[in-house]
Amino acid sequence: MKKGFLICVLACMLVACQQPTVYVFSENLQDEQRNQLDAALKAQILPYEYVTLEIPSDFGEATLLLSSDKIYSKETEQLASIMQALGYEPQVNYTSRSNHFYGDGNIGFYLKNTAANAAFVMPKQLRTTQCSEDKYNDLIVTFTKEYADFTLPSGAVVRLGWEFLYGYVVIYYKNYSQTYRHSQPLINTPFGDKPSDTYTFTAHVNNPSWLDCSLQVVYMD
Repeated sequence: MKKGFLICVLACMLVACQQPTVYVFSENLQDEQRNQLDAALKAQILPYEYVTLEIPSDFGEATLLLSSDKIYSKETEQLASIMQALGYEPQVNYTSRSNHFYGDGNIGFYLKNTAANAAFVMPKQLRTTQCSEDKYNDLIVTFTKEYADFTLPSGAVVRLGWEFLYGYVVIYYKNYSQTYRHSQPLINTPFGDKPSDTYTFTAHVNNPSWLDCSLQVVYMD
């Protein structure tokens, strides 16, 4: 009995070891797309890992990179279906075992929203909100093509560089940066719920405190 149980355990371990991993790369996805992708990956059977590396420029919007030494057809079809459900037409490429990520049937899952940068337009003027220090709430922040001008409580204007990078607004200050995630929630006002463009900071900074704020514009008309 013990011998049979041990054989069963070893067989299960062997199956688990043979199971490939899906390495997930994504760029410029909107919040809703990211949520849909995460839910779909959790629903499929393969283990997966998000990889925070840039997708090669010669890859299309949706690419599955398969190991040529071992191909899991059923699982590949399921991953392709995830891409299609998000509105993309997947392209399948093959690689050799020399790429250690993709030996033993491992799969690269690459998804990028190439229209995001072209469609993105930064509002010209926003106000700070959700600041760690209340005195910095409601400051005016004006954006031009290259600069973000923060008008401080003293009236002084601090000009910082900024760019839209991989789906995030990034503002540069000295030797570091503050990064903001874009969303468009409805904001409750005395005139009812109104649409907004909201840029929520992704990390706290100690100095300057006026950079430890989210940015928002509420559209009243």
